[in-house]
Amino acid sequence: MIEMIVDSIRVSMMNYQRVVILKEEMTDRYLPIWIGSAEADAIAVKLQGVAISRPLTHDLLNSIVDALGATVNSIIVSDLKNDTFFAKIVLNVGQRHSVSEVREYIDTRVEDGVEREYKMISLLWGVNDYQLEVIREWQESGRRFVRALEQKYNFVAELSCDGEELVWSIGELEIDSRPSDAIALAVRVEAPIYVEEVVLDKAGIVLDKETGKPVSEEKGEGKTAGKKVSEEEIKGMSAFRDFFDTLDLDDFDKRKS
Repeated sequence: MIEMIVDSIRVSMMNYQRVVILKEEMTDRYLPIWIGSAEADAIAVKLQGVAISRPLTHDLLNSIVDALGATVNSIIVSDLKNDTFFAKIVLNVGQRHSVSEVREYIDTRVEDGVEREYKMISLLWGVNDYQLEVIREWQESGRRFVRALEQKYNFVAELSCDGEELVWSIGELEIDSRPSDAIALAVRVEAPIYVEEVVLDKAGIVLDKETGKPVSEEKGEGKTAGKKVSEEEIKGMSAFRDFFDTLDLDDFDKRKS
């Protein structure tokens, strides 16, 4: 993952759609993500330090997270599919959030005519019963850790179990989010913003310092860190590149807030 900062909010000259521009801290690589006007305003208001008499939606979300005893660790722009960006909000919910009635079992499913087994964990958290698919497990400092996916509500939980008392608790949650909402929350709590390398390889833009125009990637185009991007994915990004060309790039090297 690559850490990014919010460089600016831009507007497409073609259709006046808003775009948030993320910039890699150590290089001149940028990631434009088109967002709604309400989300653009929510990000800009915080970056510009504008005082609001009543809480906006993302201020309310921040207050709820805080009231529940959680903190925002980071946000991650995790994927790009069919011109749609995906993100995660990573919450630290603290070890005091214990869970009960934990049960481990094997779920057998038939997929494409093949019977497959999946390790599952069932737990009661509050008044809700969740069934999560185990992603990975490890041992550390006398505790057992499990990362598991809850498919219905689309979140990943990191659980830990005390080796002596056998008490399970949830320490971290990764919650599915639109990048615009995740970024609007991140700027409010000053949480780091990360982007997966594969997303940057698909949609990252390197600008020429003299012309301000995107630099074509003649070498290594279509490759990510150890993973090749298909020709279909590259062709699918042509609309994205055309969209980027409609942005007002004047003073692009100057940080906007």
